[in-house]
Amino acid sequence: MKNRLLSIGALAALAATLSFAGTTSAESAPNPLRSDAGSFVGILDSLHESILTIVAVPDVSQGPGGKRKRLIGTGVARNETDIVTTASLAFPNGSVRILLGEGVERDATLLGVDRQSNIAVFRLDRPLLHSLHRAPPQSLAVGTWVAVISNISISRPQAALGQVVGRGERIDFPYAGDVLEIDAPSYPGLAGGAVVNEDGEWVALIVGRGMQGPPDAGARVDAPTSPGSPANSVLLAVPVDQVDRIAGDLVEHGSVQRGFLGIRLKRGPAAPGDTLGVRVDGVIPGGPAALAGIRRGDRILAFEGEEVKTPGELILLVSAMRPGDEAELTVLREADILPVKIVVGASVSGPERRNR
Repeated sequence: MKNRLLSIGALAALAATLSFAGTTSAESAPNPLRSDAGSFVGILDSLHESILTIVAVPDVSQGPGGKRKRLIGTGVARNETDIVTTASLAFPNGSVRILLGEGVERDATLLGVDRQSNIAVFRLDRPLLHSLHRAPPQSLAVGTWVAVISNISISRPQAALGQVVGRGERIDFPYAGDVLEIDAPSYPGLAGGAVVNEDGEWVALIVGRGMQGPPDAGARVDAPTSPGSPANSVLLAVPVDQVDRIAGDLVEHGSVQRGFLGIRLKRGPAAPGDTLGVRVDGVIPGGPAALAGIRRGDRILAFEGEEVKTPGELILLVSAMRPGDEAELTVLREADILPVKIVVGASVSGPERRNR
């Protein structure tokens, strides 16, 4: 698929072209814009108050020779005071300025950083922002056309048309959650940008770039900051419902609280014919699983009634639970199938915040 980087104003001509092309053949690609293309452009043009320019400056003592190299990126207004962006803009002891347009600048305080999802939250000292309307999570199916919006030009955002080409957990990304793969151009300042649908609803946050499809275990995930990228690379984005949950934990706790069972799982390729659940390879003493009676050699067949076949599936389900939640496991022990109640524990990285 051929994508182009566009200013908001340039979208109108492209929208008309794509709308016309979508009516010439039943075999043509899906039309990325609604039939009323002008209204889509108008929606995008109205997002500039919610897609913000962020200027991050590291602590002078951390740079070689006392030099400070600024990073410029994009952030999205989560509410009237809070901005979500990528962790790459969160320098320890650094400073951050939010550019609101028309010459207005404000200092921001770092509330918390989650390195796993590559998300950080900053706060202004007083309400000035306009948050985006969220789309329902189920609206993001593979094949959906979206616009990726960033803002390093200050005056108005840039937009690139793209398509969701993959969705799921990635082994090259430390975040144990749903990650979207978006086929769209990568350019400087895109990290922290918003992904919106044709109604202008916020559906995801850009957090990195990786290779399309099942990645190799050694593959890297980078911030999408370079103008050139391999032909089969895609933008990686976290869906907005997960962004809100991560940001909420960062605001309240300074870190993200993820569910934890306290078990070691059998990883690697399964033996031929070994497709029954997930084998417990070890139990951490004093952890939730140990307290619930889980043993080494048990096989977890289901979590909260949902069948699990791989360690990744189980990790994803557990990480979505809140510490203190009670869950029911279906466990195979020798020839017996047992229901096991377990109280989910907390897997929490240390807080990383700086109040200025």
